[in-house]
Amino acid sequence: MRDYRPEVTAEAWHAILSSRGAEAIREFLESGYQKAKTRAAETVARNTRYIEDVNRFSIPGSAVRATSSRVLRGSDSEKGEYVQGGLTKAQELDRINGNRYEEKVAAQARADRDYVAELAARDPGPQVRAAAERALSVGDDVAIGLFFKYYWASAAKLDDEAFRRGAADLDAAWHSKIRLLTEAALAAEKAERESSGELARKARADAIAAWRSIDDQASQSSVNWVAERDKAAAQAAAWAEVAAHARASTTEQDWASVIARAEQGNTSWADEAEWAVQQAGTWQAIAAQARANAAAATDRDRGDQ
Repeated sequence: MRDYRPEVTAEAWHAILSSRGAEAIREFLESGYQKAKTRAAETVARNTRYIEDVNRFSIPGSAVRATSSRVLRGSDSEKGEYVQGGLTKAQELDRINGNRYEEKVAAQARADRDYVAELAARDPGPQVRAAAERALSVGDDVAIGLFFKYYWASAAKLDDEAFRRGAADLDAAWHSKIRLLTEAALAAEKAERESSGELARKARADAIAAWRSIDDQASQSSVNWVAERDKAAAQAAAWAEVAAHARASTTEQDWASVIARAEQGNTSWADEAEWAVQQAGTWQAIAAQARANAAAATDRDRGDQ
């Protein structure tokens, strides 16, 4: 499972490595995944409340006030990192600088403002678009500069985390559906083998219906994964365009950092797109196998007539 939440990945690995085998996987899909998601959400809520308290009682103009304000708009992972170490670094800056913190932002060129406007209009990530729109709505050099320096990357993480949460939910939901239908199909086939006459025909009909449902559901899952692939591919392409823009830019932004972030984003989203392609292929194979099982049961039904 490609999930950024440690609570979820730990629970998934616990199920995968369990000596209970399929039973542990079933338990994870039935309840473990949701419980892990709940624990992860509780961690985020706890971190958020803590940072809000830090922000509320911090000294105006301090590094703690500035960084806690910034991270409250950030991703789940950024909040966790701030609680685990970022706050301590900000407190040390305040100790050194007497609680005086000033962002050094260069004058923003017209070209930079135009690029932020382009991101607000065209970026595939809703959080990046929203962050760009906020910077434009304030409009001064500090807002535009901080977008380039912090908020763009933070919003991109929010979009990435949202995609991963959605993909994990999609994966778990389809596996749960198919598992239940497969159990029903196998139970019906077992009943068919252990009975005769009308009872066997009834069990066979139930098996055929279950296998056909699996075919339908798995085929739909494949379609959904193709849609996820398209989302990830759009992000990968967008980051490639960002890198190209950064290489050609001559303004005062830290374009080297933007290029590094864009290259990492392009690679990461390309990996997500490839994973979605693999998922689509997996579900296509499941659909094909279910189709074959339904056909075999139908052939048995004809032979029994």
